Formats: sequence, C-alpha cells, structure tokens
Amino acid sequence: MKAQHWYASKIRDLLITGLVGCLLNGCTVVGPSSIRGGRLAYNEAINDTNNQQMLMLIVHNRYEERGNLLTVSSVTANVRITSSAGIQAGFGNDSNYDGNLVPFSGGFIYEENPTISYIPVTGVEYLRQLTMPLPIFLLAQIADSMPDPAIAYAMLISSVNGITNPDFLFNPEQRPDPRFNQFVTIMTELTQSHRLHWVENTQQTDRLSLVIDQSARDDQENVRALFDLLGLPAPGYEMSHLIIPVSMALSGSSFGGLGITTRSVWDMVEILSSAIEVPPEDEREGVSTIYPSRGEIGRDLRIQFSESEPERAYISVQHRGGWFYIDEREHTTKRYFKLLSGLWSAAMSSSSGTTAAPVLTVPVSR
Repeated sequence: MKAQHWYASKIRDLLITGLVGCLLNGCTVVGPSSIRGGRLAYNEAINDTNNQQMLMLIVHNRYEERGNLLTVSSVTANVRITSSAGIQAGFGNDSNYDGNLVPFSGGFIYEENPTISYIPVTGVEYLRQLTMPLPIFLLAQIADSMPDPAIAYAMLISSVNGITNPDFLFNPEQRPDPRFNQFVTIMTELTQSHRLHWVENTQQTDRLSLVIDQSARDDQENVRALFDLLGLPAPGYEMSHLIIPVSMALSGSSFGGLGITTRSVWDMVEILSSAIEVPPEDEREGVSTIYPSRGEIGRDLRIQFSESEPERAYISVQHRGGWFYIDEREHTTKRYFKLLSGLWSAAMSSSSGTTAAPVLTVPVSR
C-alpha cells in the first residue's frame, strides 16, 4: 500500500513539473507571438481608419461641414498572461479510481490592453502645409518613383510655361488646353525610357534641372516636340545631353527653362470633393456645394453613394443616411486617393511636432 502511495506521489510530481515547464516555456514565446499577431493588425487598423477619416473629411467638405483629423502618435500594448493548472491522480484498488490516472488540466488567459495616443492636427503650420504649392523637388521624387509618372504630372502640376492644367472650368466655353496632355505624354515617354532625369542644380542647390538624353534617334522627335511646346529654342543634335533649368514660375521661357506651378494638397481635396456623387434629395435641397465643371484630371474621378453598404468598396464611410465609397474597380480614383493620402500624411507629420494641441490618450481594457 505504501508503495502505491509512493508511486502515485512520484508520478504526480513529474506531471506537475512537466505542466509548469510547459507553462513557463509558453511564456518565453509570448513576446514574439504577440508581435506576429498584433503588429500587422494594428498597422492595418491604423491604415484603414486613416483612409476612412480622410474620405469622411472630403465628404464633409462637399457638404460645407467642418472636418477634423486625429493622427495616431503612439500605440502601447500591455500584455498580461495568467495560467491555471490542476491534477488528480489515483492508483490501486480504490473504487473511486478504477486503477486509472485521472487527466490533468491547465490553461492560459491572454489579455492585451493597448493604450492609444491621438494628436488633433491643427494650427497655422498645418494650414500652411495644406495650402502651400507642393515643392518641385517633391514632384520630381514622386514622378521618378511611379511606374506611370503621367499620374504625378497630371495631378500635381497646374501650369508649365504658360500651358494651364486647371482644376475647374469656370467658363462654359472653356476647354482644357490639349497641349498639357501632349506635355504629359512626352515627359512620360522620356521618363519611362530612362531618357529624362530630374537632378539637383549644381549652381543653385535649391533648384532642379531636367537632363534629357537625346543620343537615341527615336527620342529626338519627342525632344524637339517638347521644346516646341515649352517655347524654347530648338535644340541642336550635336549635344547628346540637354540641361533645362526648372523653377517655380509661371513661365520659364525667359530664362530658357521650365517654369512650373504646382497644386496644393487642399487643391487636390477640392478636386476630389467635386467628384462625389451627391444623392438626388441633397441636390434638390441644395445642401451640398455646387462645383463648376472639372478639369482634365477630375473628369475620371468618382466617389459613389449607396443607401446600403457597398460590396465592392475600396474605402467607404457612413454619412447622411447612406454610404460614400470608392469602388475597388475605379483605379484612377484609387491612385489619386492613394497619392493624396500620402501627401496629406506628410503634411500632418510636418505639422504635428509643432502643434500645441493636447494629446488624447485612450486606454482600452476589458
């Protein structure tokens, strides 16, 4: 009888030791596991809500309502793990045990309580970032990094050497200048063939230059057409590389270069706001802003409205008894929204460090 109790005690000790070891071993991988399970989820949630609050602000703007933005300044996740274990063992001829070992039990309780900090984006610096024309170097960087630079040129440039790319057509008889599309086409073809490069001006570090390689005969016709559009003297073929100075100006023909004016982030917001499909009832009641005809870039943009939640939405928000959304098949609108979101985020980042607004910290717990 004593031997049975001794064996039962030994086995119980072994089982408890093994169970505790398993629990401790599980704790050693909680950190990496929480990163694998949480990092992507947090990142996706922040990205989705950034898109949603931006689309909501654009909708608010169409209805002449004030909209505000909150930027997520930090996410601190506090992890707490509790464990429990239980063992019952029985041996011998005791009628309660039937000669068998009763299984042990154990478990984890994993609890994650994040603390999320928001900063309201406000202030003079933020307003300046939104309304100032985008710098030329940013235009150059975006155009160089996109597979199709035509989108960057059409979205960000409002005029080049007197050739306009208007946001809106205020005169019913006004038509988009076809020369701007020709300019975009030539610039895109030269960029994609690696014949056109934006470089820093060695004489004036705050300015850029266009360097065009016209050594290939196939590109010489495009180069000559570009110079003709810009009102510049026709280039000679004896030079393989042409250097065109670029400046923020209405026209660059006076200094033999490229004079560019760019849009602001808020200009782009107004263009996208005008592309919202306003419900007929709101149109009849006159509660939304009436925009003039859109320019070339705005004609292909579309934000739709649905009374029920859309099934094929790239991004959607609820407002005024329905859903405003961008259809996931509207690629031009998606690209526009993506670029606008990136520029807006940059403006928020540049201004949030100087704002005096209070930080809103929200602890999330069960």
